[in-house]
Amino acid sequence: MATVVVETVPLPALVIHGGAGAYLKTTSAATREARGRRMADIARAAHAAMTGEEAAREAVLAAMDAMEDDPSFNAGYGSRLQRDGQARVSAALMNGRLTRLSAVYNVEGCRHPTRLADVLQTRPDRNLDGRGAAVLMDELGIPAEDIRSPESRQRWERLIATGEVADREAAIGHDDAAAVDRAREAATPMPAELEQQELPPEGDRYGTVGAVAATADGSIWAATSTGGRGHEAVGRVSDSPTPAGNYACPVVAMSATGFGEQILDANVCGRIATRMLDGMDLEAALRRTFDEVDAAQGLYGVIAITPSGHVGYAHSTEACGVAWVDAAGVVHVDRHGRSG
Repeated sequence: MATVVVETVPLPALVIHGGAGAYLKTTSAATREARGRRMADIARAAHAAMTGEEAAREAVLAAMDAMEDDPSFNAGYGSRLQRDGQARVSAALMNGRLTRLSAVYNVEGCRHPTRLADVLQTRPDRNLDGRGAAVLMDELGIPAEDIRSPESRQRWERLIATGEVADREAAIGHDDAAAVDRAREAATPMPAELEQQELPPEGDRYGTVGAVAATADGSIWAATSTGGRGHEAVGRVSDSPTPAGNYACPVVAMSATGFGEQILDANVCGRIATRMLDGMDLEAALRRTFDEVDAAQGLYGVIAITPSGHVGYAHSTEACGVAWVDAAGVVHVDRHGRSG
């Protein structure tokens, strides 16, 4: 059964996620608590940026900068590598007040793809592929850099050496290689149809990072950034830069994480938004949608915020890293990221 958490908080508020998956098998409680503290710190710092007319946008961008800089997240520096050993990142930013999406797809050598999406917000052509993003980086004077971390290189080299066709590690990482091996041995055998698609087990796919924020005057933004599933086909595009995985409108902003193809199939963020535009509140829309996710055996998660002060998240995976901060300074961390 899916987990659904919704609360009413004072605005302005910010919610972030760091990926959903089956990482309870490959990480210790101490590792997860450290991750929770890191996410809380990022959320606090980003919330402090909520000043002025662009408060929600600035908070979302600050949170994405921090997670794209941190190699423990699968976005920006340290992103997972595609099957040819290259890191290709994608990101989207959406202004809910204007219902305006901008995005970049499969960009090479870019630490902060969300910043490129931000530049595109005011341009007529707001969605660029990797080649177009490279031209934009050159125009802005942003030098390309190698965003592969030592860990992401080593992971790719190990996969190549062993002949693996998929990266089966969990969404938020692992404590050591032995833990991953033990998790693989204990895992349910992969369905034949997934073996044919050369995909990892559905519960062990890499997630993304995302942030949503809202202020009391109706400013509401969503951003999502990813390095992809890891060891996928060259050029594979995830849900993250699309409205299925990142969406904001006047009533809600959302960022999704998990099995990208399933998120696209269900148009999950668009589905939730439509229900809310038709009159459902956030909790009802999340519960209805994730009842459908459970019925379809989907494995992903969503964070959300509304301009009426409702914040929350839902996930059908066993865990999802989430943190939020509200105007009263209250910090919420998902139950797996808490101490005690």
